[in-house]
Amino acid sequence: MDKLKIKVWGLFYLSKKQILIFETFFLTLFILLTVFLFSYNFPEHLESETLSFHAKYTKYISLACTFLIIIETQYLWSRFIQAQLNLIIKQKKEIEDQKEKIERQNNNLKDSIKYASRIQSALLPSNIKMDRLLQEHFLYFKPRDVVSGDFYWIDEHKGKIIVAVADCTGHGVPGAFVSVLGISFLNGIIQTVINQKEDLNPALILNRLRAMMLDSFIKSETESGIYDGMDISVCIIDKKNKSVDFSGAMHPICIVRKPKDINPKIDKLRSDVHSISMIGTSEYTYNTISFEIEKGDMIYMYSDGFSDQFGGKEGKKYLSRNFEYLLLKVAQEPIETQSFLLQEKIRKWQGHYKQVDDILVLGIRV
Repeated sequence: MDKLKIKVWGLFYLSKKQILIFETFFLTLFILLTVFLFSYNFPEHLESETLSFHAKYTKYISLACTFLIIIETQYLWSRFIQAQLNLIIKQKKEIEDQKEKIERQNNNLKDSIKYASRIQSALLPSNIKMDRLLQEHFLYFKPRDVVSGDFYWIDEHKGKIIVAVADCTGHGVPGAFVSVLGISFLNGIIQTVINQKEDLNPALILNRLRAMMLDSFIKSETESGIYDGMDISVCIIDKKNKSVDFSGAMHPICIVRKPKDINPKIDKLRSDVHSISMIGTSEYTYNTISFEIEKGDMIYMYSDGFSDQFGGKEGKKYLSRNFEYLLLKVAQEPIETQSFLLQEKIRKWQGHYKQVDDILVLGIRV
């Protein structure tokens, strides 16, 4: 706006400041000249009547010029204001055009993300498959954004049910890309096991998954520091023999036993402290934990989105110990009730705070 100039007398351009200086100079000059001409007694000092006559009317000319300068100043000032208005209108139009362009891009981006969400949903196990393999279970899945960095996966091999719950690096689109890789790799691992007729265990799945993730992210021999990857828990449930094999990468699971003569208690099975495809290429072998199950026991597999959610009166995290205590409290309730109670608890806890991460809780009743 300070660089705006208008053309004066069709000769040169002046800015707002230059117009003020220009008009002030000439207005002051003619005012002083007019005062001088009106106050000076020319007949007493000029002997020539012709000079005295011209001097007499010069003061009126000077006065007229003073008024003309005032009028010109107003005219130039109005022109400058009009030029400012025209510039503002032009800038407003440019802003509106830019806003429309950004809105179009934003809508296209939203449409793309929604389409990506449909693709991701298609890759996740269907409700029919979940009901067929797990039967009595609940799934609380609440992505922070349209697409999720958390994912769940299920398959069956030789009568055993393989279940995985994973939390990929980040959330939204970046996390969703990693989750698609994870789902694809898990499908490939199971298919390889079937083709090669290998003995399947969760540690084998994690070891091969980590190898495939490392191979995908670290394409060169440089120490570039790749943090992309996932935390994941894998369970192989053998209902016939009443046993579960578990292996986890930074993802524990919880077991709540069906109470007999005593109060129910919760067992937390801790995972290995190595993420899938964490920084570096050093080898690591995951371990398998086996345990027995009884009919009515609850197995909980989950990401950290629930326990990491900020809320409450002091805006603190919900924390893992509170989450585990909540699971213990709801474990004996019907499956549908458990899901409802968890959702209500996190909703009340979160309050006006924003959701900080994807939330995924899978509860399986044996």
